Amino acid sequence: MTTFDSSQNRTRFPSDRSGERGRPREFDVDQAIDAAARVFWEHGYHATPVDALCEATGVFRGSLYRTFGDKHGLLVAAFDRYAEGAVARLKERLAADMPPADALRAALLHYTLVSANLLDRYGCLITNAAIELLPGDQAMRSHIESTLHRIATQFSLAIARGQQAGQFDASLDAEEVGRFLLCIVQGMRVLGKTDMDKSALTSIVEMTMRALV
Repeated sequence: MTTFDSSQNRTRFPSDRSGERGRPREFDVDQAIDAAARVFWEHGYHATPVDALCEATGVFRGSLYRTFGDKHGLLVAAFDRYAEGAVARLKERLAADMPPADALRAALLHYTLVSANLLDRYGCLITNAAIELLPGDQAMRSHIESTLHRIATQFSLAIARGQQAGQFDASLDAEEVGRFLLCIVQGMRVLGKTDMDKSALTSIVEMTMRALV
């Protein structure tokens, strides 16, 4: 049976090697991580049973155990994959071929689209992980905090570009504004799980943009 190590907040996969006799042990690690990320995204870490991860990935417990160590190791890999994509997409939107202020507005408006009506969806894995696992999960802390810092940094760089173009208030501290914008987008992710609609979230973006000039 699956065991839970409360001292490390980790669920260990039973090796169950006998159940894999005669069956291939190799699998596409990237595909398995992507599949696991979807399950964690939908259900959260604690509510996800190991059997659900095995079913979603198509990989036996023993193989998951040998590759990722335990359920928590698979979570870390899934989170990092999801976070890498999220940061890369934000960077691309902010660096779009348009004036910096327009690129920032478009990037923020994207968050209104993905956040609106999240009551019927699952939200953002980064936000969900921070809410569910911190402050108790020390192993995940560095991954979550590093990702949030990278998001804030991308916003800070966008603000600096806007200041150089004369579109944003030059007296603003770009690093402080980056953290402010991080709070805005993470807040929209949470508010989207309520009945707040796209128009209400858009008004937040427009107020944010006015604060920068």
